[in-house]
Amino acid sequence: MNLWVLIYRFAWLVVIASCVVAVICVFLPKTHNYQTLQKRKDGLEQGNALMESRDRQLQQNQKRFRSDPAFVERVAREQGMAMPGETIFRFPATNVTSRRVSP
Repeated sequence: MNLWVLIYRFAWLVVIASCVVAVICVFLPKTHNYQTLQKRKDGLEQGNALMESRDRQLQQNQKRFRSDPAFVERVAREQGMAMPGETIFRFPATNVTSRRVSP
């Protein structure tokens, strides 16, 4: 009789261990998938924050284009434009190094 109790307890132990392994096998890929999706969500949120910042900057520039003629002129000159009648002179970029002249 003592042998049957031992076999009975061992069988229950095997059943419980099998259930635990089955639960782990089911939920382990789900947790990995959750972590992957969480990382993707964080990356998308950072991208959204960057895009919102860029959008605010563009809206600010748009307001300045409408209200600040000096800003419009500066941006136009940076793009190589000139006022009517002006002549643009372009010089090649040179690397100028400062030399120390000894007295």
